[in-house]
Amino acid sequence: MRLFIALNISQRSRDLIASKVKLLKKGLNSKLKWIKKENWHLTLKFLGECDEEQKEKIIEKLKEIDISPSQEYIQFNAVNAFPNLKEPRVIFLEVDRGKSFLNETKKIIEKAMAELGFAEDDREFKAHLSLARNKNSASIDFKDKFLANNFINIYSKLNTISLYQSKLYSAGPEYIELFSKKLK
Repeated sequence: MRLFIALNISQRSRDLIASKVKLLKKGLNSKLKWIKKENWHLTLKFLGECDEEQKEKIIEKLKEIDISPSQEYIQFNAVNAFPNLKEPRVIFLEVDRGKSFLNETKKIIEKAMAELGFAEDDREFKAHLSLARNKNSASIDFKDKFLANNFINIYSKLNTISLYQSKLYSAGPEYIELFSKKLK
C-alpha cells in the first residue's frame, strides 16, 4: 500500500478555498485535473509502498511524536505552480505564515521515519496545498492577477496529523485515512 503523512486543514478553510477555486476554474480555460477538497492536505512525507507491518510501526511512531503548533494558524497567500507558472504541472496554494512550524514538523517526521528505515528527504521543503494537476502540459494563462490574488489571507487551523493510504485510479487518487492524531 502507498502511504504518506500529512497535516490536515480545517473544514471551514476547505469550504472557503473551494469557493475561491470555483472562481479560479471559471477564469482558466484549460483542462486541469482538479483535486477534490476532501483530498486537500499538506504532505509532510511520502513513504511509498509499505506492508502491514511497516504501517503498524509508522502508526506507533506517530503516536509517540509530540507536535505542538508554534502558532494557531497557517496562512495561504497566493496561487503558484510547480515547476513554474509558465509551464505548470501542479497548481497549488503557497503557505506564507506558519512556514517555520511546518518546516520543523517536517524535520520531526523525517527523523522519526528515518528511525524506521525510511530514507530522509533532504530536498528543500516547500509547504503547499495542491489544487490541480496539469497532465497534458497545456499552457495556462495566469496573467489575470485577480485569480492569484483572490487567495490572499486565507487562514487555516491545523488540527490533525494523519497517515494516509493513496489508491490510484484513472478518475483520480483516493486517500484513505488510516490513522489520525490531534495536534497539541
